[in-house]
Amino acid sequence: MNTSSLYVHIPFCDHICGYCAFTKFNYERVISDAFMIRLISQINKLNGPFKTIYVGGGTPTSLEDDQLEGLLQALIEKLDDTFEFTFEGNPENLNDAKVALLKKYGVNRMSLGVQTTDDDLLDKIGRHHKFYDVKKGVDLLRKHEIMNISLDLIYGLPGQSLESFIKSMKDVINLNPDHVSIYALTVEPESLFGRKGIKPVSVELETEMYLSCIELMKSAGFDHYEISNFSKPGRKSEHNQVYWRYENFHALGPGASMKIDEVRKTWTNQLGRYIQEESFDEVITLTKEEQMFEFIMMGLRLREGISFQRFYERFDCDMKSVYSSAIEEAEKEGLLRVNNERIYASDTGFIMLDDILLKFME
Repeated sequence: MNTSSLYVHIPFCDHICGYCAFTKFNYERVISDAFMIRLISQINKLNGPFKTIYVGGGTPTSLEDDQLEGLLQALIEKLDDTFEFTFEGNPENLNDAKVALLKKYGVNRMSLGVQTTDDDLLDKIGRHHKFYDVKKGVDLLRKHEIMNISLDLIYGLPGQSLESFIKSMKDVINLNPDHVSIYALTVEPESLFGRKGIKPVSVELETEMYLSCIELMKSAGFDHYEISNFSKPGRKSEHNQVYWRYENFHALGPGASMKIDEVRKTWTNQLGRYIQEESFDEVITLTKEEQMFEFIMMGLRLREGISFQRFYERFDCDMKSVYSSAIEEAEKEGLLRVNNERIYASDTGFIMLDDILLKFME
């Protein structure tokens, strides 16, 4: 299977947010220069072209302009004729020069971390922007004709009420983005929140937030195409669909994972080691059974679900035979819908996806 997607992890941030458990370091010029030299040499060795490139982090827009330009120059060489080129950014470090650079080198999709539009809550979770900066950032992107804009929100933040979350959703919808991603707060032990013993909101409140979000997004004309993602027509994330469809993807950067056929590799998350050597924290050869389960785990996240034909083409066996009892049971409980062509999660199944997957694990 071809590899037509690349993820690049930039591990630097201007400041560290309380909830974040990704591989990240405070930005420093000297160490970031050494990292960028290493990363660009790795990009140059890759066989392109890639139909999708996604630069995430960390905060890719925390790079200084000359570093950013070096990265963009290397990546534009690897793009296919038709491509989706996404960059993540924080609203507070977008400026005219930076956005002009992104546009110049082909970036055609931008993902901004909003998290909440409540300024007090932003302060509590360690964000350094205000909602005003988000509006300014969206205007700036449109001014430079980067028109495909995705906004991220987190729900279940400590002290967040249902009303506060609904207001955030409405504020975001009013900015008229093309795509919205929502994530439930998970407090990882190694994050600042985890070390401080901060707890997310109750499961009941979290579910209420999720359901109210679905309602609001649908009534605003968004397609709920994946468990956590909503898009305007024609604006689904092409890159992320590669993960959900369990296709191959390449990855670079500390802590980043790639999957090529049956092999998954995760780069070391130690920055010094990453700069010095080809070093992986994990290299796993997946069995056929593990691949089949992961294919289902990822595919059921999509509203369209999984086609029996795609499963058969991939694994040379019939999904209905391999997982007959799991499919039957989940359908009987109203969690799965089954027709001649595919299986997909019902509305209830979307909320209880873990329960469905447990049946497939058995």
